[in-house]
Amino acid sequence: MKKPALRKKRFQLTNFQETEWTASSKNIGEYIFRRISVDQSNKELQEVRPRHIMSQLIINSSEINAYVNDYLKMVDRRNNNIETVSKGDSSKKRLPNSNPNYTARV
Repeated sequence: MKKPALRKKRFQLTNFQETEWTASSKNIGEYIFRRISVDQSNKELQEVRPRHIMSQLIINSSEINAYVNDYLKMVDRRNNNIETVSKGDSSKKRLPNSNPNYTARV
């Protein structure tokens, strides 16, 4: 087996397809954890890349930055799919401040 440090294209970015598991993340920390888990379990990367001595990770900081960017793009796509409500529409949905007919339910 060749030494991982001498292999060519060892830091070439992999083409990642969002999975349901990563896309269902509730926050950025959960998303990054799931992406790291997916990459750490990738057998092809394990054969090509060396592990960091202290952390035992095969990913590097630039890839974590890419994960953050991917998360922000994913959230942006989600938000663009939701219809935006204009100010005029939202003011009609709100109750007026002083409505004598309004009774609060507890």
